[in-house]
Amino acid sequence: MDFTVNPKFRDLVEQARMIARDILAPRADHYDQESEFPRANFEDLAQAGFTSLTLPEHLGGRNLFSDPESYSLVLYELAKGCTSTSMLFHMQSSIIHVLTCILGNAEQSERYARAIHDGKIFASYASESTSSLHGTMVMETHAARSDNGYLISGKKYFCSMAGEADYIVLWCQLEDEEDLSKSLYLFVVPSDTPGIDIDKKWNSFSMRGTMSSSMTFKNVEVAENDIVGKGGDPIRADVLPKFGFGYSAVYLGAGGGAFDWIVDYAKKKKLQPDNVPIATYPPISRQIGEMKIALEGALLMVRRAGWLMGNEGAEAAYGAINEAKYVAAETAAAITEKAMKIAGGSGLMRHFPLQRFHRDARAGLIMPPNTEKCLLLAGKIAAEGKAGALMT
Repeated sequence: MDFTVNPKFRDLVEQARMIARDILAPRADHYDQESEFPRANFEDLAQAGFTSLTLPEHLGGRNLFSDPESYSLVLYELAKGCTSTSMLFHMQSSIIHVLTCILGNAEQSERYARAIHDGKIFASYASESTSSLHGTMVMETHAARSDNGYLISGKKYFCSMAGEADYIVLWCQLEDEEDLSKSLYLFVVPSDTPGIDIDKKWNSFSMRGTMSSSMTFKNVEVAENDIVGKGGDPIRADVLPKFGFGYSAVYLGAGGGAFDWIVDYAKKKKLQPDNVPIATYPPISRQIGEMKIALEGALLMVRRAGWLMGNEGAEAAYGAINEAKYVAAETAAAITEKAMKIAGGSGLMRHFPLQRFHRDARAGLIMPPNTEKCLLLAGKIAAEGKAGALMT
């Protein structure tokens, strides 16, 4: 594995770092405190060409997801500025990659790409109260054939960008076939289609800018040419892991942002009568060292998962993606915890970003697959004698 950034995408990683520092970070507290969708951030990302990065090159993109490792580094850098914006960027970028590079036909790919270039926002909704894409799946949102295409009814939970996206990609079971490997499809729906309702305003402990309210769909009409792929395609082994992969980089970015902030704070903060930076105190220096090593180790796990996906495919990298999610989430939570203790009362202040990173990192522990499920899968892989296969 080569630890240098792919020269083809090195400019994007550096640009993401600058966007996070100069654009996302100054606005992040506002979007968090107001629980507001970061529309200005999306507009600036579109202006910089970032919202089209995962489109194929022949449709005006950079095909960034062809190198998942570089893609993860872009997410990681953006998240250090605003975790919510990075997550929403990933949710749009990953589904656009699937629609235009994997599952969509030529006409659909061109149409969705045009929408992206026009600044439109795409959201993808799969979560339901009775199912998990990383556990037992029971899909209650159904699509039925109609004279003009399809009618969709059901309810989705944690619908990020609810009321803000221009297009909604719904994961639905078609007709009454219970085997989701045959009946689960993606349907693309304009968000102003009649029959779509937001159940309750998003007011969460963390990731407040994602606007992830529940949504109800009642006889929502979908055009015949907006069903994408074949039955079962969304949960194919070479498709589904790509969505979860990005979560690792985003939540680790919360830890990275907290680490950068606390190091800068510790270098400037002085206590009397010593009048020296608290970063020079051995106990604090030791904790900073622990955070640094943990952060770099977790980032290597995320990059390894991306490298495996890019070189051997998503199915082969599934175990590594799972392990990266566990390590990234736990590391981000631990780093923000240590940083809060070092900062003391300053860490609680809303005018400093540390409390936001601390809250956002907690979401990584429970976002599917949660850390307990990650451990169960890792143990199963090891028990089946596959533990070493990921390292070859």
